[in-house]
Amino acid sequence: MSKAKTVRRWAKWLLGIAGLVYLLSGFYLVSTNELGVKRRFGRVVNARVSPGLHYRWPYPIEKVDKIKPQEKKRISVGFEFADQAIGRVSNPTQGEFLTGDRNIIKMEMVLQYSILDPVKYLFSFTDPAAIIRDLAKASLAKTTARMNVDEVLEGDGKIAIQNTVLADTQARLDELGQGKRWVQVASINLQNVFPPLEVADAFKDVAAARQDRDRYINEAEGYRREKIPQSRGEAERILREAESYRNEKINTAQGDAQRFIEMCAEYEGSEQVTASRLYLETMEQTMTRMQKVVVDSDNQTKPFDLKIIDLEE
Repeated sequence: MSKAKTVRRWAKWLLGIAGLVYLLSGFYLVSTNELGVKRRFGRVVNARVSPGLHYRWPYPIEKVDKIKPQEKKRISVGFEFADQAIGRVSNPTQGEFLTGDRNIIKMEMVLQYSILDPVKYLFSFTDPAAIIRDLAKASLAKTTARMNVDEVLEGDGKIAIQNTVLADTQARLDELGQGKRWVQVASINLQNVFPPLEVADAFKDVAAARQDRDRYINEAEGYRREKIPQSRGEAERILREAESYRNEKINTAQGDAQRFIEMCAEYEGSEQVTASRLYLETMEQTMTRMQKVVVDSDNQTKPFDLKIIDLEE
């Protein structure tokens, strides 16, 4: 009988210790970068448990789910992070999209998002990350189908795709949240955009030709920007020289006209003297290097030897 009492006594102690351990298991810690959601029999009783030490009724009565609302979660579209980490070749058709001009293009995109509503994120959807990935992939396919392959491969085209996919994905997620934003799409980055391997060389040739075209255009534009100021300067110089030449000729013509007028006035006063002076001045100008002899024919009675010809020879 004493042995049975001893067994019952130990059983009570063990049950007490087990109950104490069970009750103590209700203590839990929420880190500073975490947020807790407490549920009682599956129903949410506290949607935002702040960081610190807290107590809940032990499982299965109550349960606490922890999330990191400030953490940027990443989702891959067109590839898998695991394949990229170990260098494994992913499914060749996984990231293929069709452009508006019916070309196949491979695209790898990374989406980053943060959780705004922990309750809706944890309990409204079975796999919210998969939903976000599917919506982003559908938006990427729709956006790519509206563009030709050249626009997709160019840098400006990539930026346009990123902005369009981000806005469209966020809008569709808001619709799933019935107008309430439960996740925030922070960024979308197109890591790689390239054609399939079978036609990669042809696309490279086209890209090289496009680069040569852009280079020639830039060189021509630079030459034009260089020559236009030079041509304008040359035209301005010619205009200034022509203006100066015109003014010079006008002043010269006005001076000649004034001198002619003065000469006419002088000629009317003394015609013979003026005519003789003009004659002598003209002869002096035209025969500058010749020896000149003036002979007064009125007083000369004998022949006058001008010694132009040497008679002794």
